[in-house]
Amino acid sequence: MIDRAWDAGRVADRLQLRAIQLGRPLTCTLELTYRCNFRCRMCYVRMTDEQAEAHGRLRTVEEWLDMARQLRDAGVLYIDLTGGECTLYPGFARLYDELSRMGFLISVMSNAGRYDESLKAMFKRMPPYAAVISLYGGSKEAYGAVTGDPDAYERVVDNICFFRSIGVPVSLNFTVIRDNVRDYPKVRALCDELGLGCTLTTDITPHRYGAHLSETAECRLTTAERVCVACSRPDDVEKALAEAPTLERLLDGFEPPLAPPENLPMPGNMCIGARTACAIAWNGDMQTCVSLLGYENVHPFDTGFEAAWAQLKARQAETFAAPAACALCDMAEECTHNCAGRRFEGTGSPHEPDRELCRYTYLFRRFGETHGDAIPSRAPDCT
Repeated sequence: MIDRAWDAGRVADRLQLRAIQLGRPLTCTLELTYRCNFRCRMCYVRMTDEQAEAHGRLRTVEEWLDMARQLRDAGVLYIDLTGGECTLYPGFARLYDELSRMGFLISVMSNAGRYDESLKAMFKRMPPYAAVISLYGGSKEAYGAVTGDPDAYERVVDNICFFRSIGVPVSLNFTVIRDNVRDYPKVRALCDELGLGCTLTTDITPHRYGAHLSETAECRLTTAERVCVACSRPDDVEKALAEAPTLERLLDGFEPPLAPPENLPMPGNMCIGARTACAIAWNGDMQTCVSLLGYENVHPFDTGFEAAWAQLKARQAETFAAPAACALCDMAEECTHNCAGRRFEGTGSPHEPDRELCRYTYLFRRFGETHGDAIPSRAPDCT
């Protein structure tokens, strides 16, 4: 949210504040492809070429480069490359090279499972600004169960070490489903060995183009399992899973609690990205963020970027307005991921409360009543 602590002495914070004040784009995510070298059951975007045909086509390198020039002229500095697996995009090397020469600060968001020597040589010659790596376990067994490629585990670890060897800051995200939750202690041990932190992601969302394209419902943890795992030490994952059924029963007859009128929170402000970011999908659709793709998309390849950005800005207040029910809920201050994108992913509309988020926040509160100081003071963000 915009009411975070800002450090005026940091160049990055000054740039972000200036972009917020001006309502200008600073960051753009380019989702280059839906293709991936893994076959994760829970993926929200991976498709076969045949499945993707109904939703558009991949943009060419020339089209992306033309768009990049428009982004540069608009003031964008940060580019996040993602997918699918972004390095599978045809012409990735040329696109990355050209974007680097344009002066963008590029973050590569990847599963790090398929870097050949030529790709590594390019990264070594022109290191990315950051690498954001998705982890699916801490063992070959977990990688086999989740991605279908057990041998990928060692390649991923090698490629994380490669990025670190060339001085690239690395962030790790551990995506947790039923098939790998018990690998949590191994993931923690791996992160300790690498000297890196790790963000735990338990909130698995449906496939963007239809529930039939993934197995989200079958592989995601229950609400109580998510809370117990997120609020427990990695070595206590078995205990956390054992506690979950008891916590889950507290949801029987659950309704979000209303706040007394004198305790109503102030309406939440918009996320930073609502004012300064955008995401362009593999087929040319554009929204404020990846989570909102599919909701009243704009089309910068047809209209030009500036016109598309203006369309997003014109809808900003309506898109990001919090539902009235959320303003009446006494869990509002604890509900740290109640953003328009998350509501859209959970309900198909940014204007409806996401009941899974309501349940998660409620169980987090109840868990805290019995565990006290053993858990964070607020529900983990973006989990």
